[in-house]
Amino acid sequence: MDAATSLEQSLRELNALLTSVGETYWAQWAARAAARIAAGGDAGDVRGVFGGMGSFSDLVIHPANGHAITDDQVAAVNRQLDELRQRIYAESQAV
Repeated sequence: MDAATSLEQSLRELNALLTSVGETYWAQWAARAAARIAAGGDAGDVRGVFGGMGSFSDLVIHPANGHAITDDQVAAVNRQLDELRQRIYAESQAV
C-alpha cells in the first residue's frame, strides 16, 4: 500500500471515530481531507492542522466538550485519537 492510500485510510478511520463521539467539525475535516488525498491532493493541508491554538492537536474528546462518551471511556478514546493523530502526521510527511 502506498503512503497516500495509507493516509487516506487513516483519515477515514479518524472520521469514523470522531463521528461516533459527535465531533462534527473535525470529522467533516477528516472526510474532506481523505477525499482530497484520494484525488491526488497535497498532504500539506493535513500537516497544517497540527499547529497553533485551536488546532487539531488541541482536540480532547470528553463529555464536558459535548462529546457522546461516558467518563469511563475518556482515556481509551483519547488514546485512540492520539494514535491516529501520530499516524496521520507521520503518513502526511511520507506522501
